[in-house]
Amino acid sequence: MIAESFIEAVRPLPKTYGFKKSNATWLKDQGESIAVFNVQKSQWGGGVYYVNIGAYFRALGNDISPTENKCHVRVRLDIQEPFLVVAAAMEWFELRASLREAALLAEAD
Repeated sequence: MIAESFIEAVRPLPKTYGFKKSNATWLKDQGESIAVFNVQKSQWGGGVYYVNIGAYFRALGNDISPTENKCHVRVRLDIQEPFLVVAAAMEWFELRASLREAALLAEAD
């Protein structure tokens, strides 16, 4: 699947979890943190893309609309079917919604 097709397939999924979309990035306020889901097209083209997710903690910064690269905890997911990628991201976000939980899981990340 090429990047544009993946983005189109993913587009409605994060919204069902309360995310708001801006370009190829979706954001969700989680109280202590902001969950960031991003589809990044490869700079080399060819339809290659990456799925990056991160948690931005309000206690550590004051950005209200952070990009994935500004997140305090972040990871790149394996490319799979859109539904599976979004499900994996939502589970990751849920486990890292608070700074305390994220700190406990930091070694795994």
